[in-house]
Amino acid sequence: MRPPFSQFVRKLVFISPFVFPAYLLRFQVVGIPFTAAEIFIYLLFGLWILSLFQAHRQVDWDVKTRWYWYVVFLILTGATLGALTAPDFLSLPSGEILNAKRATLGVWKGWAMAPILYFAVLTQVLKTEADAEKILRSLIYSATLVCLLAYFFGLFGAGITIDLRLRGFYESANYLALYIVPAVLINIYFLLRCGTAPPSHQDYIDLSTLVVLLYSLFFTQSYAGVIGVFGALGLYALYFLFKNPKQRKKIGVSLLILTATFVVIIVSQLNTPKFRQFLDFKNRSSTTVRLEIYQTSYHLVKNNIFTGIGPGLFQANYQISAPEVLERAPLEWNMPHSHNIFIGFWLNAGLIGLIAFLILIVLCHTSFTFPLIALWGILVHGLFDMPFWKNDLAMIFWLIVASVLVLQKLSLKKAQNPKLETRKKS
Repeated sequence: MRPPFSQFVRKLVFISPFVFPAYLLRFQVVGIPFTAAEIFIYLLFGLWILSLFQAHRQVDWDVKTRWYWYVVFLILTGATLGALTAPDFLSLPSGEILNAKRATLGVWKGWAMAPILYFAVLTQVLKTEADAEKILRSLIYSATLVCLLAYFFGLFGAGITIDLRLRGFYESANYLALYIVPAVLINIYFLLRCGTAPPSHQDYIDLSTLVVLLYSLFFTQSYAGVIGVFGALGLYALYFLFKNPKQRKKIGVSLLILTATFVVIIVSQLNTPKFRQFLDFKNRSSTTVRLEIYQTSYHLVKNNIFTGIGPGLFQANYQISAPEVLERAPLEWNMPHSHNIFIGFWLNAGLIGLIAFLILIVLCHTSFTFPLIALWGILVHGLFDMPFWKNDLAMIFWLIVASVLVLQKLSLKKAQNPKLETRKKS
């Protein structure tokens, strides 16, 4: 029987995904900027510490958890070094003088420190497969609610971009897509898992949420998001092909259906202005803008190999460096991130952060757990966008990694003690 305080902390953990979008609610305390999502995480972490004292429990610090925390510490170290070595001020082409040190420390607090504290709580509170499934379902329902709100905004003429893309209350349609993709993939997994069994009440709920999520993703018109979903599903099919070669025909059919669906989506977009712009490598388009971003990002990495430029300072450094690199004004001045998760880690957390991130990916793949399908979506999507260095997206990332860790530990316990599983079934 858990103490009442511990039960309260668990309830807060399971509703936490609904708080992620609250980072948009900003305010200051004694001149220090905070978001509502940050405050929630700090309170959750503090209450969890108090619950440990109340229950006289120690922190779960097994070998598996320690390895993850070594890597997490390196990521935080890299981000901290980047923030500390960033210049105090940056002179922007507009004539504005940016207080870079204040800005990067604020981002370090909201994008690195707070999400890592959230990860700490998750790794200690989530204990069972049911716990992992419950919080991942909360993520699905959170994303579904965000989508429904986006439709509501759209009904009143808001939440739609100039080029008719669904964005909801986010600044960009791409931000909505980045929030949706992991939830879509977990949702698909839950539906696939039911197999040929008669559909349950939960299956109908899963189908309903998936329809809302897919409909929203389609109307964000995020090609990177669509590639992320199909890329992750393709990797999932290939994993099963490797694991069960006897099911080659069945998995081959699944891959064909997946490919055909992807082709149909592409064909449906061929005559749209956005797709024509996507293939335009000469004029102003999302493609030419991204090429300028990657070219400038390479320059920034080359000049800041070890420490990076500091968390959250990409736009300022882009505005300063792009004219020099491109030898002309960039097509787009306001560019908040590098549109690539690996480059983003290098620039925001330095070489230490990038290496730690790569090690973290390896750790997550030491055994297969179903949240990996969402991680694959993040990584594939992250080749073309930034699904980490942002308040809510960082928390989604750490939620998925925490779920992977919890399920890996359970799998390891079952492997070490097969009788445990036998007793549970009996």
